[in-house]
Amino acid sequence: MRHRLFALALAVGACSGSSGHGARYPRRPPGCELALYHNLPAGAWDDIGPVEVDCYLDESEIACLGRLRTEACRMGGDIVYDVPSKALRPYERGMIYRAKVGHTRVTKKPDDGPAPDAGSGPIEPLPNAARAPVPAPAPKSADGGATAPDGGSH
Repeated sequence: MRHRLFALALAVGACSGSSGHGARYPRRPPGCELALYHNLPAGAWDDIGPVEVDCYLDESEIACLGRLRTEACRMGGDIVYDVPSKALRPYERGMIYRAKVGHTRVTKKPDDGPAPDAGSGPIEPLPNAARAPVPAPAPKSADGGATAPDGGSH
């Protein structure tokens, strides 16, 4: 009987590895950044699926929650929600944590239409730093700029 259950668990595990979320939310490394919620998270998220870990009582609840986090990262999630405050105790020497894994939904920015064309808009000359501005010519006088013999001007 134990061998059948093990074979069934192995088959279920193999099928769950090919879920539709694998391409959308690939596996993340153990210890990835996660947000844990005892209730529902705020904002929008995509539900990836349930997560469950069972631990011996010899392990601490912190170690068991660490295994839950590792499994959530493996599933590709960045959110674990509906995490119970205390582990379930269905066995004399065991505890279970059951929760749900999700991934924050990436919201797309609204499309404002096509990007503006680089050739549209007014034409503005570019400043040329290599060329210094040319000063305006001085007005010419009738006598060519010569001074009067008495030192004054005409």
